[in-house]
Amino acid sequence: MKKHISLLFGCLVALLATSCMNDFDDLTFEPGNYPYGNNSIGEANTTIRQLKDKYSNYYLASTDGVVEIKDDIRIRGRVITNDESGNVYKQLAIQDETGGIIIGVNATGTYAYLPVGQEVIIDCKGLYFGGYRKLPQIGALYNGSIGRMNESVFKNHIKLVGKADAAAIPLFELSEEWLRDSKNKDYNVPLYVHMTGVKFLDGGKQFAPVDEQTENRSVKVGSQEVVFRMSSYANFALDTIPSGSVNITGVLTRYNNTWQCLLRVLDDIEPMME
Repeated sequence: MKKHISLLFGCLVALLATSCMNDFDDLTFEPGNYPYGNNSIGEANTTIRQLKDKYSNYYLASTDGVVEIKDDIRIRGRVITNDESGNVYKQLAIQDETGGIIIGVNATGTYAYLPVGQEVIIDCKGLYFGGYRKLPQIGALYNGSIGRMNESVFKNHIKLVGKADAAAIPLFELSEEWLRDSKNKDYNVPLYVHMTGVKFLDGGKQFAPVDEQTENRSVKVGSQEVVFRMSSYANFALDTIPSGSVNITGVLTRYNNTWQCLLRVLDDIEPMME
């Protein structure tokens, strides 16, 4: 009797496994058949720069503002940062050929569906546009300011396009001259950037102490300082900051008039041969 029960149980497990594999195989990443997001969203009709221009008073003014997007606006871009390592929390950023924008989503683990390089279309109508310390964002209304939208709302407003291709994102080489030019703060961030041959001012320390939620770590690009906000929840928080020269890929942002950079994963820091 036990032998028959074991055989029956084995057949059921095999049947379930086959069924799950078939279900997974059906999730082909073809247009109109993505397992995440809203496949019915139409084509983009607005660049990210045009969106930011339209609502510039809500993030470039001395006091951050927020406004509901009531027009039929759809933007298109590639994911330039996500929550893969835990260093970026409940945010992602997308960028097109005109610039980038932060998107606040009250969810974690979205990197599984939205890896760096994934192209998306965002249906902005019904969402909110605002600034956080002069950094433009799309999200939801929260206590009169820009906040994170619920994941269910996000899924209804995003459409995936094609397959992820990080190499398709233009990588901007950051220079001292560019950082010194204040007009670049207004429209070009967030921006996917590369820094060559820079050094952390805190080399030899941990990225983020466990007793703090975040820690500022900085590099100098010529005479210009760029601050890295490191989270104690990052999976590399207890690793040691390199002391020598490194190349860094990250997402340049701002906090009022201070340049900041988001580090996606530890591999975005590449030690240089001395």
